[in-house]
Amino acid sequence: MRISNAVRGLAWLAMIAALPLAGRALRAGCCCPLACRAAGALLLLVVLRAAAVTGRYLAVYGKSSPGRGFGELDRLVTVGPYSCMRHPMHFFLAWLPLGVALLLAEPGAVALAVAEAVLVLALAVVLDERESLERFGEAYLEYRRRVPAFNPQPRCLAKALGPRPPRRGRGKGL
Repeated sequence: MRISNAVRGLAWLAMIAALPLAGRALRAGCCCPLACRAAGALLLLVVLRAAAVTGRYLAVYGKSSPGRGFGELDRLVTVGPYSCMRHPMHFFLAWLPLGVALLLAEPGAVALAVAEAVLVLALAVVLDERESLERFGEAYLEYRRRVPAFNPQPRCLAKALGPRPPRRGRGKGL
């Protein structure tokens, strides 16, 4: 069962939209709103950087031709951050709701964001693993045996926050 990118996008919007509602439901403010907002801004910068890096790796190494659409991978990516973690983009994007919740500086939003992060990570393992197995078969099984789904070791996280590979046709690319 494949889930379209449109459905995934709507799910992300719903998760983010629910945060202010959860924050207001508890009617409690953060004890240090400035610190919460600063942490949220920093977390969002980290998440966006990792999404840019990991997304570029997928675009450059996961497609045999540049005309393929977003998410239409036909090659298994096992380099860069994908060499030490199977789902680096999901790992970082799972924390996007928490960054937004911290910006809101409302404990209810933070509590919901943590639950959403756990849900995103669980769905990455369940849904994306199944799709990857269908798409890449035995090559993905071998990759899965060698590389953990998520890897919070600093060396691995640094790969996801490091330089992006050059676009196809510029520099080394493919």
